[in-house]
Amino acid sequence: RPPRSTLFPYTTLFRSLGCSALLGAGDLATRGEIRLRQAEDLRHALDQTLAAVPHDNNPAEDTVAIDDAGGAVTVYRARMAGEVRGVAFNWVSEAGYGGPITLTVGIGRDGRIASVRVLSHSETPGLGDKIDVRKSDWIRGFDGRGLDTGTRWGVRKDGGEFDQFAGATITPRAVVGAVHASLKFFAAHRERRSEERRVGKECRSR
Repeated sequence: RPPRSTLFPYTTLFRSLGCSALLGAGDLATRGEIRLRQAEDLRHALDQTLAAVPHDNNPAEDTVAIDDAGGAVTVYRARMAGEVRGVAFNWVSEAGYGGPITLTVGIGRDGRIASVRVLSHSETPGLGDKIDVRKSDWIRGFDGRGLDTGTRWGVRKDGGEFDQFAGATITPRAVVGAVHASLKFFAAHRERRSEERRVGKECRSR
């Protein structure tokens, strides 16, 4: 029988390998739970932001990637009888007080906001977190607004028409700027796709 001093390194190795395997399995399980939670949060956000858009499909499964300066944006399409009636997509502001703020923005085919929801943020509880619809109705103030509605896109402190929060101007300023930018993104790509369709029709008619 080998002396214990000889077995000790192997015992330690086996224990280390066992612990590593358990930690690895736990890490994979945690990542899986996070992905499931993120997917559920997105489905919930799509349900809310596209609730006012008539559709009979599942937007979460009807997507298209659109190239933007910052990378590809996944656009979720709401269709009724096969016709796109509105879209939703995530838009990130890096100007939040506590870090990035991710919004889910729903827009109807008229180019106006159907609804906006905050998907994730790290803003100060009791101050900046009022952007969350569970904390206040402030975020509903974007409903029905577009680039053609004469909206002054800014907080009141900056000459705009959206309320800032007491003690927290940075957060609402970031959200207003992000929503405005998302509308410009939608308008630019809708115009480009309309031009592509027009050119395509002209080419087919020749």
